[in-house]
Amino acid sequence: MKKQQFHVGQEDLLQACNEFIASAFGGQDFTGKDKMKAELICEEILISLKENSGDNEELSVRVKQGFSGRVIEFEAAGREIEELQGGNIDTAIKLADEPEERSIRAMVLKAYGDSLRYVHKDGVNRVMLQLKKGGGSTVFITLAALGAAILAGLLFRQFMPAAVNDALCGYLFKPFKTMFINALKIVVGPVVFFSIVTCISQFTNLSELGKIGLKVMGLYICTTIMAVLIGLGLFSAINPGEWGMALGGTMESTEVSVNTEADTSILSTIVNIVPGNLLKPFVESDTLQIIFLAVLLGAAVGMIGRYTKILQDLFEACNELFLTVTTLISKLIPLAVFASVFLMMIQTGTDSLLAMISMALTDVLSLACMIAVYGILILLLTGLNPIKFYQKTGPGMITSFSLSSSNAAMPTNMQICTDRLGISPKICGFSIPLGATINMDGTSIHLAVAALFLAKVYAVPVPQSAMLSIVITILMLSIGTPGVPGASLVCLSVLLNQIGVPIEAIGLIMGVDSLLDMCRTVSNTTGDMAVTTIVAKSEGLMDLDMYNS
Repeated sequence: MKKQQFHVGQEDLLQACNEFIASAFGGQDFTGKDKMKAELICEEILISLKENSGDNEELSVRVKQGFSGRVIEFEAAGREIEELQGGNIDTAIKLADEPEERSIRAMVLKAYGDSLRYVHKDGVNRVMLQLKKGGGSTVFITLAALGAAILAGLLFRQFMPAAVNDALCGYLFKPFKTMFINALKIVVGPVVFFSIVTCISQFTNLSELGKIGLKVMGLYICTTIMAVLIGLGLFSAINPGEWGMALGGTMESTEVSVNTEADTSILSTIVNIVPGNLLKPFVESDTLQIIFLAVLLGAAVGMIGRYTKILQDLFEACNELFLTVTTLISKLIPLAVFASVFLMMIQTGTDSLLAMISMALTDVLSLACMIAVYGILILLLTGLNPIKFYQKTGPGMITSFSLSSSNAAMPTNMQICTDRLGISPKICGFSIPLGATINMDGTSIHLAVAALFLAKVYAVPVPQSAMLSIVITILMLSIGTPGVPGASLVCLSVLLNQIGVPIEAIGLIMGVDSLLDMCRTVSNTTGDMAVTTIVAKSEGLMDLDMYNS
């Protein structure tokens, strides 16, 4: 570990700290791009610390080797830093009225929130920045695993004796896949529960939202419902996998028992949302009941007064714990993809691959339709030219696709809203970070298409009466979707469990999930900017000359 002391008020603080951090890196383990990102985040952290500390306070900077990369720690006495409070909704409302520079700084810090840990205790600010080692992108590693598994599966199926293939599947790949799925099952309930509680509990004072906040939230909910309906509608129209395969008896899988006598009426669905006791939803893995408890407790936490902050910290700590566990499990996704796809190729051949491709194409088509819907909404609700919107948000779409993260794309989207669309920071300073938290239209489409596809593949009937509960579940999952790798698999596991499909089914689409994640992130962030545009135009907080230029 390397450590150095600075004075908060010294004139060359930023330069001195950057030089120390660069020397601590020593040019090893990190590329130039990683160093540049580290310097950018550290600069924003230092400015925030400086604004909230006295000039005579000492600043301690430590650089040490962590589990998965370098860790930079900052420590200085001072006031609590609002920009680092973890994306709290009340904080976003306050910062929306602050100068543009401060709002953008908050966006940058929130964009890398997964890498930041902030604590304010006993009048001291402590910030920890985790910088992962450079290397191949997880997306490309996963896609490489997918390609290698398809090739290996075809070769082994064609040239290897059946006894060898059976031994590999039975003693190596199937056990690994089972262990991975079981590990995923551990975190499904807690991740969804604590994510939703943490999100809902942030609304400690709904009156502060005002007309603008209610408009933003209302439009986000409406677009999410539209996304789910588009996904369900296009799936029914295209019927992906019909010409590909049905697992039936061709693939050795978990037995699926469907209770055809179960009451799936709308009234029964609504009544059964409320559990009989606190533990029953978790014991029986009842999705809607878990979501109901999370919303109920989240709303209560935000209303109880002096204990609100304590409970918020507790639930946020639990949320961080299970998100960290999910992140650790997700590191095995490339291996799980290889095992799942290899098993699929050996047991079902190319039919399963064709079915998976048809599902992926349906997913992408649905996402494209949703992006077109944003333009229609802009035209109908604002009278603005939607072609201009697409032209000006193009760089944001490319950034979102490449980063595959709504949070990481926030600084770019914020800049597009202010500098290209002419939107006041008062609107986008609240709408963009809120959208990155609760507006997951692309994810909602994927959940609808993937869940119905896997139900069809495993011959699990999904009656029309069950569609309402599916829509409600996807809507709440979109609000509580955690921003960590593998989060979509967790949410899909929740939905599959609700409709009676074995969680093991996610192995069929795990191989293309990383690529689809890049596409649905584009829909998520484009929806954020579309809603921001609509609200800004309705409030008269938009430079129309800049938009039309």
